[in-house]
Formats: sequence, C-alpha cells, structure tokens
Amino acid sequence: MIKVIPHRGMRQIGGVCTEIATDTARILFDLGSPLEGEGDQDLLSVEGVTKGETDCDAIFLTHYHGDHVGEIPRIKAGIPVYMQKTARKLLLAQQKHMQCHGQEVWADGARDLDYGVPVIIKDLKITPIESDHSAIDSLMFLVEGQGKRILLTGDYRMHGFYTERMGRTFREMGHIDLMITEGTNLTKDYRGIYKTEQDVEKRFKELKRKYKYVFLFTSSSNIDRIAAFSRQVPYGQYVITDDYQKSILEIADEEREAAYKSHKVLYYSDYLKDRIENKGFGMVVRANEKFYEIVKKYFDEYPEETILIYSMWSGYRSLPGVKKLLDIAKTQETIHVSGHITKEDLEKVIELVKPDKLIINHTNVNDNGENGFMIPINTAWKHVTDGELIVV
Repeated sequence: MIKVIPHRGMRQIGGVCTEIATDTARILFDLGSPLEGEGDQDLLSVEGVTKGETDCDAIFLTHYHGDHVGEIPRIKAGIPVYMQKTARKLLLAQQKHMQCHGQEVWADGARDLDYGVPVIIKDLKITPIESDHSAIDSLMFLVEGQGKRILLTGDYRMHGFYTERMGRTFREMGHIDLMITEGTNLTKDYRGIYKTEQDVEKRFKELKRKYKYVFLFTSSSNIDRIAAFSRQVPYGQYVITDDYQKSILEIADEEREAAYKSHKVLYYSDYLKDRIENKGFGMVVRANEKFYEIVKKYFDEYPEETILIYSMWSGYRSLPGVKKLLDIAKTQETIHVSGHITKEDLEKVIELVKPDKLIINHTNVNDNGENGFMIPINTAWKHVTDGELIVV
C-alpha cells in the first residue's frame, strides 16, 4: 500500500506539504510558507524532516513560489531536494538577489529534474511532468509504486500559453488511483474581460499602440507575462527592466520556445534615459524608490501619453509599496488572469483523468463541495484534514 499524508494545505491556499510513503520509502512534495493571513501560520513540524532523527528520502518541489518552497531551509541536513533545472536556476538567482535582505541561499544544492525523466526512490518511481503556472517550468509529479499511480498536480492552469499541451497530458495520463490537485479558485468566480494569457497579451498590444510610455507592474517571477509584454513593444522603442529582472529573463529564455521568449530587453541606466524618453518604451516596474521616481516623472511630464498596467492579484494593492506607486499613476488599467486553474477547467480536467480517488488541496473550500462542483460519478472525493492518513 501507499500512504498519503497532507501535512498542510487542505484548508488554506499556500504553505502546502504532502507526504507520500511506503513501508520503505518516504517522500515529501513541497514544503511551503503560509501566505500572510491565510490559514495556519505556524512553522511546519514534521518528525524526521524538520525535527528528530532524519527519516525522509527526498523532497520534490513543484515550483519556486514561496508558498511551496519557503520552509525548505528548515529541513534536516542530508535530505536531497529536487526541482526542475531551469526553475532551480531562477530560484537561485532570486535568492542571491535577496541575500542582502536575509534570504538564505540553498537552491545551489538542489538536484535538477528533467521533464519525463523518472527518479527511483527505493520502491517508488517519481516522474516529473511539464506543467503550466505563473511560475515557469513548474511540475506535476506522477508517483508509481505498489501497483498504484498517484498524480500530484501542484499549481497549474488551463488558460495559459500551453493549453493544448496540458490537455494532451491529461488525456494521455492513463489510470490514476489518486489525484491530488490544487483548488485555489474553487470558491472564486472569474468573469472578467481577460480569460487567457493570450487575451492579456492582446490588450498589451492595444495599449502599447495607444500610449508612448507604458509601465507594467507585475511580479518579477511572472516571466511569461513579462515576456508577452516585451513582445508587444514596437520596433524602435525600448523594453526596459532592472538588471535583476533582465538576468532572470535571460535564464528563462535559454529554455523557452522561440514564440514565448522575451524580446530586446535592456536594463535601465542613465545612458538610456534620453533615448527612451525620445522613442518611447514598455517598462517593467517594481515597488522601489527608483521606479517610483521614474513613474512619477512620466505621469507629471507626459500625463496624456503614459499609462500604468497593474497585472497582479488584487490583494497586493493594499501593500504600502504597491499603493504608493499606484497612487501616482493617473491613468492605469488592470490586466490580469490567475496563475491557477478555474473551477470550470478543474471539472474538465478531473473528467479527463477520471481518478478513482480525488483530494483537493491548496484551497479554502469547505467539506460540502460548495458552488456545485461536479466530478465524475466513479471518482470518490476524499475530504481530508491536515495530518490525516489516506491509504491508496
């Protein structure tokens, strides 16, 4: 038999950690920090992993967001950590950039994973599967052993740039005894203008042709979004980031398909100041004093030719640094889609996979399956709590 224990994430979004084990092998998937104000805020205490005598064969990470990797520095020495190779490079660059603010650098010691190349841990086979999330090079995992097959999705979506590939992956998955899927949006209703990443990119194009100076306020780790924005800056104008953002785009572009690479990105410097003012630009900004001064200058001097695009979760608007920047943007527009699967698409995915059993984590949905969520008649939705043992 295979044992599954969700250590955290069954009633909160973020801070997830799931254990899959047999009598001989013990593996964890993700070890994240809770999102601020979301659910259990205590540090995870897992015997043999964060305390006591070491008893864990490996930790596999689905992607590099903090709510999935944030507590990795607390694990016992000697436990190997695996993640997708490009995602590891991106996380390492992020950690080094934030090292001066107390960020611990550990991604340099993680082991690389390649899509479709399995790792054998005693009597378990773990196959990393290419996924699609707002963190690029994210993974799903197929865990096989004891005659059972478990699919752990991590965070994913069906409205990104890779919808067709994702659909094919689920259609060809084969029999699944247990599917562990995220359900971030089960209680949310997305009926906005923008449904897909393609919709977002199209609107970027429209606004860049209307305004000479366009600022994009988005997460530096949302590389697909930034790359899409860069592709819509016309020839003769400039795509500007800071040196950190440029460095992570270069890491990502090493592995991107040509159609999804970023275009002609430069980092801001005094050398470019007059050129970008004369020609126009698309500039990716962050919540710091340098960008505040630049944004303020253009809205003060060229209010009719300048716009700021807000492209993040609405909850970040109240953060002091974000609010300060937004308050000076006289013309702004929100253009955003979630990095997580919608309720409607999740129903379709589960119908494609038709797992025998289903667990939904990374969600705050209650036990009653609210909002009329539909699953196949032969799939048993297991409503479990953090720390509960499930036998497959």
